[in-house]
Amino acid sequence: MPTETFFRLPAAKRETLLRCARQEFARVPYPDASINRIIHAAGIPRGSFYMYFEDKSDLFHHLVDQFVDAFIQTVCRLLVEAQGDLFLTFQRLFDHLRARCDDHCRESHAEEIIAILRKNVGMPHTMAMAQSYGQRVFPRIIPHLDRSVLALEGDAALTDGLRILFSVTFPLLCEGVLAEDPEPVRTQYQSYLTILKRGMLR
Repeated sequence: MPTETFFRLPAAKRETLLRCARQEFARVPYPDASINRIIHAAGIPRGSFYMYFEDKSDLFHHLVDQFVDAFIQTVCRLLVEAQGDLFLTFQRLFDHLRARCDDHCRESHAEEIIAILRKNVGMPHTMAMAQSYGQRVFPRIIPHLDRSVLALEGDAALTDGLRILFSVTFPLLCEGVLAEDPEPVRTQYQSYLTILKRGMLR
């Protein structure tokens, strides 16, 4: 996590540092990314960087956290639009994320996030996104769910069902965004959703 010193910086200075970090992680895979290049581009001393972040991994995980927050907001919005229908939401989620890519990534930071994914496919640091959802996504999305149609009694069963759903579909969501031709991935994704629906719906 960034330090309190980082959060006390003026917003423009914080965003400059994060923008330079996104550009560096989008340019090369994580092991090759350089703090020196980031701080040089951001115009800050090396000592100041370590007043804001513990190390390169800390900075990268903060960027991942920002992506996860945006992902949570998207899921919640789609759930509200689908009147709490979990599986309709996930069907729409694939197409929504793909549309962001197809529209030349016009939404904020989307192009950089996609580039970071491409540079770091399968790496533990990228997989931190999948690890983050259990702690942060579920409490935010559960209030928007229509639980009456789910054959998952109690909070523990619901959380387990959501964990399975995300574990199975999150890699395919990432793959669908990155694929030159998303249709085979979409077909596989829809097949997985159909199987999961049979086990989770009343």
